[in-house]
Amino acid sequence: MKLAELLQKENNNLDVFRLAAACFVIYGHAYAIAPQPGHSDFVARMLGHDYSGSLAVKVFFFLSGLVVTNSLLQKQRVVDFVIARVFRIWPGLIFVVILASILLGPLVTDSSLQDYWSRPQTYRYVWDNIQLKTTYYLPGVFLGLPHPSAVNGSLWTLPHEVGAYLTLLGMFMVGIFRSRMLVLAVFLIFLVDPLTGNKLLFTWRPVHLELDLLAPCFAMGSVFAAFKEQLELRAGTLIGWLLLYALFRSSAYGFYLFYVTLFWFILTLSAQPWMLKLKPKIDVSYGVYLWGFPVQQVIVMYFPDMGTRFNQLASLALALGLGWLSWHVVEKHGIAMGQRLIGWVRTRALA
Repeated sequence: MKLAELLQKENNNLDVFRLAAACFVIYGHAYAIAPQPGHSDFVARMLGHDYSGSLAVKVFFFLSGLVVTNSLLQKQRVVDFVIARVFRIWPGLIFVVILASILLGPLVTDSSLQDYWSRPQTYRYVWDNIQLKTTYYLPGVFLGLPHPSAVNGSLWTLPHEVGAYLTLLGMFMVGIFRSRMLVLAVFLIFLVDPLTGNKLLFTWRPVHLELDLLAPCFAMGSVFAAFKEQLELRAGTLIGWLLLYALFRSSAYGFYLFYVTLFWFILTLSAQPWMLKLKPKIDVSYGVYLWGFPVQQVIVMYFPDMGTRFNQLASLALALGLGWLSWHVVEKHGIAMGQRLIGWVRTRALA
């Protein structure tokens, strides 16, 4: 099967991998939020260069790069792309930060309610995060926990996700996707930059191991989308990547071979007939991701001695429920509103 065929919505179950990634973020965060002697992340033990939460975010970025690039290249409409991205990202984000500020904060703060509502940080938390200026602190909230003061430690990825969208859009608008050679050249720059210590692209910030590889993973998804007619999902290709990773895993670039092997495995598996039968009817992954961290903090606050496994299981159950709620109350309506706005803009353009 060609990748172009797989990217038709009815031919893949990428949604289940997005949901799995959101759940792995919760699993990985538990070791910092509710640490327990003798318990450690199996992904970190197995890989050495990554842990489950960080790996899950890389999967998110790869799948995002693949899907949004494919959509942009298919529709060729900048306005549609911008509207669709805005109405996918912000409704769920606004929902989670407002509820954290007006509901969660007052319930768990160590401050008096008068002090809580009089502090500018209470309102700055909402306003800053809506502007993608990641802010973690609410007055008196989660102060004495193992991971203190952070209301939602997962929000840091959203500015980088939006930055990836804008970079993709800029590259599309200047015509880079009209040339396969240019696409490959830019992709190689994204791959090499982390190996040079950010001396090619991200020269304004210091090396950050968890952050540095997000752009290459998103770019890898974009390149896959750009070459979707040439890429075929075959078992032999997956075996080839596994072999290359096994041979060169100890090299300076071995982690890249691991990621491309994992991503190729996800794409191959998502097209299997039995996997298509497991396709969820709704996509709650974004809501699960947004709610996971504050839920974990609440769990460890009220059940501090229950350990890592309890935090993982209880948080997964609650975050899945809140993700379902976020989808039905906010996200699906935001997506529908964006589609209506796209239709209105098209109508006005034709008038």
